[in-house]
Formats: sequence, structure tokens, C-alpha cells
Amino acid sequence: MAATGWWRAAWVVLACAAAAGPAVAQPDGGPKRGAAPPARSCEQQRVAMRPADAAGVPALRPGRAVCLRLSRGQEAFFRVAPEAGGSFSVVTRRLAHGTDTVLAALDARGRVLQQNDDGGGETLESRLDILPGVAVALVRAGTLDGDGGVFELLLTREPVPPPPDFPTSPQAAAAQPPLADNARRPILLRRGQSAFFALPADRARLVATTRGLRRDTDTVLALLDADGNVLAEDDDGGEGFASELLLDVAHPGPLFLRAGTLDDAGGSFDLVLQREAPAPPPDFPTTLEQARAAGPLAADTVRTLRLGRRQSAVFALPAGPALLALTRELDGDTDTVLTLLDEDGATLAEDDDGGGGFASRLTTARANGRPAFLRAGTLNNRGGAFTLALRPLAPPGAPATGGPAATVAEAARRPTLIPGEAVALQLEADQPAVFGLPQDGRAGVALTFDLREGADTVLEMLDADGTVLDQNDDADGGLGSRLSIGSQPRPAFLRVRALGSAAFSVVLVRAAGN
Repeated sequence: MAATGWWRAAWVVLACAAAAGPAVAQPDGGPKRGAAPPARSCEQQRVAMRPADAAGVPALRPGRAVCLRLSRGQEAFFRVAPEAGGSFSVVTRRLAHGTDTVLAALDARGRVLQQNDDGGGETLESRLDILPGVAVALVRAGTLDGDGGVFELLLTREPVPPPPDFPTSPQAAAAQPPLADNARRPILLRRGQSAFFALPADRARLVATTRGLRRDTDTVLALLDADGNVLAEDDDGGEGFASELLLDVAHPGPLFLRAGTLDDAGGSFDLVLQREAPAPPPDFPTTLEQARAAGPLAADTVRTLRLGRRQSAVFALPAGPALLALTRELDGDTDTVLTLLDEDGATLAEDDDGGGGFASRLTTARANGRPAFLRAGTLNNRGGAFTLALRPLAPPGAPATGGPAATVAEAARRPTLIPGEAVALQLEADQPAVFGLPQDGRAGVALTFDLREGADTVLEMLDADGTVLDQNDDADGGLGSRLSIGSQPRPAFLRVRALGSAAFSVVLVRAAGN
């Protein structure tokens, strides 16, 4: 009786599978559990799992959807039937739950001409738009990360679009006059299309921007050499989805500007070429030599800086205790970067957002009392205006220390934390502070508090080998940390870190009843 019931259940499973249509491209396990097949609007056919096998299976034909059921790691390859014409689209549709598709158009050598993973009508669908003149040898259909899935593949003939009114390759751009200053060029890009323009030999202070973006256009600008190598690129320096790119790059030979869209999705926008006015002479040092000649900043300096493109301010630092440098009052979308330099200009430490948002904060502790310099600049050298402030690192009257231990081995040679006695810390983004825990067999709680200006901390309990036993980075949903410290094992250590440059205090308190 039990055997009869087993065979009946197996027959029902097989019958359901047969009703859904024969499994295609499924030699090893089929799609993920729970994946429903697409509606029967597609054709079942043999599928090539390798490019070399595509010649032996039916080609994609306009208007005839193909059912695909891919196992993990599988991809399907198709030729394109001649009746597709020179302008066509390929889309994935009717995706089973959890299926995330990826499409690619390949040339005769297997190189990717166009690829898309989410350009279809739905979030996880994919779409290729092939324009006349693009020699597509194969279409490859797969899934994101090779997870497998069930979906339909459909090729559709598209109207042949009018020829673009701009060059679509560096070679075509080289045959046309370069863009002129103050040029404004409307551009309509189809999916997978980019516009190329020759640039004038004099590119001093020349800036390209995209403006008037229509609908959801997201632009990308790139500066190319004659061989097509990208020398500089920007996809959102123009705020939002717009782009902005400084073209004043020292490079021999002709250069070209490529205007495209993110993920080659196509779109409509205006390309503007402008030459910026010369920047006024800076009222601050811009080199180590100038900074030395100007003398060190005072420990309580507050200075307003306005930087042009590719401009940085460099200041000599005063001798004595470590200082904290901060940027504040950032103008517009100014995004600052602070860098600590040794006397030869080598980088000792750097921060671009440890001050919260686009601001920066950096201590001079890594100079270890030796001559050092502070460089104040902007992200990607875009320029901007802000206030630079220097202030003492430790609060007035705080005892000077040689800095916290950075390793378990170093902490083991120092006194352990004293319960109830707070320790003030100023850490860089990648600087740990390690403390030995008392070995009196009593439990406790480690806390960070007095977090200054958005500091975000992490506490970790380590064993004698440095293995993390427990950690906490967001006590009560805030930026402070609270970590329970058990009475065992011993020896054990407390490691304190900060997400970005930060100033705060840490303390070990006894647990109730200890």
C-alpha cells in the first residue's frame, strides 16, 4: 500500500511537469524550487548551452518567443534569423519569481557588443536594442550570478531609426571640426549609443557639462585619447544625473569627448562646452615650499578658503601636541578632503567624509611631533568654498599620552583598563585602540560616550589571540556602543574603533552585583 502511494505521488509530479511543457536547458537539477514556468505564450525548442552549438539549434525569429528554463550556471546562445533585419530588440519577459535575467549581444569573436541586466519593462527583465550596422553574431541569455530561472525570450523587429546627427565613433569624430567654445548641442541617444566629438587643441579651463536632461536620462562623460583609452570620466559631477568633466588634461595628440548614458540606457540631453574664467591668484600657499615660507598655522586657526578646480591649500603645522583639523560651512555641493603630509610631502593620513556629510576631520597625531603639513582640497579636485579650523586635540587640562595600543601584543604590555575611569580617544578611520581587561574575574560593561560631531564607534571583545568574541556598534540605535564583558576568558582585550575619524570617550563599568 505504501509503495502504491509513493508511485502515485511520483506520477502526479511528473504529470504536472509535463503539463507545464518540456524542460528546456535543464540537464542538472532544473530551476530553483518554487519557480513557476511562464505562461504558454512561448515555444519549446532545443537550446545551445555553448556558443559553438548555436548553429545546430533554431535561430531567434521576430515575434516568436522562446521558453527558457536555465539551471544554475547555465547560459543559452542563439543566432539571429536574417528576417530580424538590421534594427531589432531582444527582451526577457514573464520571469518566474526570483528570476533575474542578463542579456548580451556578442560579435563573431565572442566579444560583448552590448549587455543589459535590468533594462526591460520590469525591474529584473532585460533588453537589447540593436541598431543597423551592429554585427551581432549571437545573443546570450543568462541570469544574474548564474542563479538560474524561468523566463521567455522575445525578438522584435524595430523601425530603422534615422541616422544620428552626431559622430558615433572617435574615427568619425576625427573627420569633423572640433567642438567650439560655448557650444550647446542637443543629443538624443538610443540604447547602446554614444556620441563622440573632437576637442580643440587648446583645452585650458575647458569644461563639458550635460544639461536639460529629459525624463530619467542619466549621463556619463568621458575624455578619450586617439586609441580610445579613458583618461577621465564623470557620471554625476553635474548634480543629480547630470555630468561635468574638466577637459584640461595634459596629453599628447588629439583627444575626444564621449557623451553617453549610464548602462547605455539611452536618453536626451544637451551637451555644453564652456571655458571657465581664469581663477584669481590664491591667498593661501599651494605648495610645500610656499607653506614653509609662510610659517606654521596657529593651533586655534579658523580660515575661509575658496578653491578653484585642481587647487589645494597647503599649510605648515605648528610643533607640539597633536591637533584636530576640520572643515565646516561647506558652500553648495563642496566635498572636502584633508590630508596629513610629512615633511617630504608623503601622505600620512587622509579623510574625505569623517566630519559628516561632505565635511572632513583629521588629527595630526600620526606626525608624531615631527614637521608636517596639512593639505585642504576637494573631492575629484572640483573646487569649492569652506572653512578650515584647527583646534587642540585633547580638552584643556587633559594629560598627554603616548597614544593607545594598536595591537593585543602591545596592550598586553600596558596596564589594563581601570573600571569607572574614562579614557578620551581621538582615532583615525583605520586606527584601532586596544586595552587589556582586568583579570579579577568580574564582569562589566564597556561604553563609548561623549561622541563629538557625529562620531560612530565600534567595540569588540578579543581573546588572547586577537579573535573577536563579541562586538557592538550601535547601542540603542545610536552611534555610541555598549558591550557586555564577561568574566571569562582571561586574558582578554577591548578593541575600540571608529567609522571615520572620531573623538569620544570609552569607559568600563562594573555590571550590577559585581
